[in-house]
Amino acid sequence: MVAAVRDASAMGPPGGQSSTAEWDPGSRAQSRLNELFKRYRSGVGDCLEPIVREYNPVMLEAGQGEYRKMLELSAKMNVVGHACTEIGGFDYDERRHMIGSLFGACCFLADSFIDDFGEEATRDYVKRLGALLTDGWFDPRTDRERLFFVIAARLFAQRDVLHPIVRQSVLQLYMAQKEDVDLRATRKTVGGRLTRGQLGTLKRCARNRSGHAILVLSAFLLPELPLSYLARLFSAGALIMYIDDHGDCWSDLKDNRLTFMNQVSRPERTLKRLFHTHIRQLGSGLPDGDGRDLLIAFLTRYYLTRMEKHRQQRVKGASAWAIYE
Repeated sequence: MVAAVRDASAMGPPGGQSSTAEWDPGSRAQSRLNELFKRYRSGVGDCLEPIVREYNPVMLEAGQGEYRKMLELSAKMNVVGHACTEIGGFDYDERRHMIGSLFGACCFLADSFIDDFGEEATRDYVKRLGALLTDGWFDPRTDRERLFFVIAARLFAQRDVLHPIVRQSVLQLYMAQKEDVDLRATRKTVGGRLTRGQLGTLKRCARNRSGHAILVLSAFLLPELPLSYLARLFSAGALIMYIDDHGDCWSDLKDNRLTFMNQVSRPERTLKRLFHTHIRQLGSGLPDGDGRDLLIAFLTRYYLTRMEKHRQQRVKGASAWAIYE
């Protein structure tokens, strides 16, 4: 595994490529982002390691590479969750820190079931997750499934899952994952350039996968947010997925995984346009304050590092790696 690309904070101040001048969060927000990353990278293991050690200890073996990636995703979920909580006017306390850590681990395991064990395992995961959401239970068959079930159960215990926003967010995220899996069967038979309609489907699927994920996170962290804020957070989640897919472009193509960002003709220009559009929407649509500035600072950092990952992956080869900033 390649360890990391350079820290985006060392790339200098955001320029025309990475930010819109009118919504640049400034050095204070970037410094705060660095501080929170440091705090949560060192703190998520306190919540997750005892659970992993009890239910799937093999993840702590073999150099802990997979476990470290799970901690990194959980740390990022805490940073995003911290921003969402402040946007809603609340403090990001210890309970919310635990929720962010559990949610990151849940997302990591779900993504691994979808991406890492073959097509049959992917479809089986979607079927069994549907059973969990409708029946409230499935029988875990492996330690990895047991770990996922325990983490999901502890997460669900933190909020009334029948609350309309929580329930709808969880179900919409599940439907987005299901759509993505269903699309994979057709992607394998695609030859030549995609039609505009097919590109639109890929774009909508990417938007929904991460857009609904950030709504689930905010729904577990906050009792309620104004619908106008939810719309902006959904947009922020969509941008994260576009950035992610561009960063993983070459490894996705190697694995025959089509995404909107690896099928457009000029991906860097497309991503730059999407970044500017979404940042403007967040800047004008969210309340002025530390939460909004933290979210924009995070997205700027994410954009910079994944652009660099895309370039390095193209030079070094198509193997995927995690980024620890």
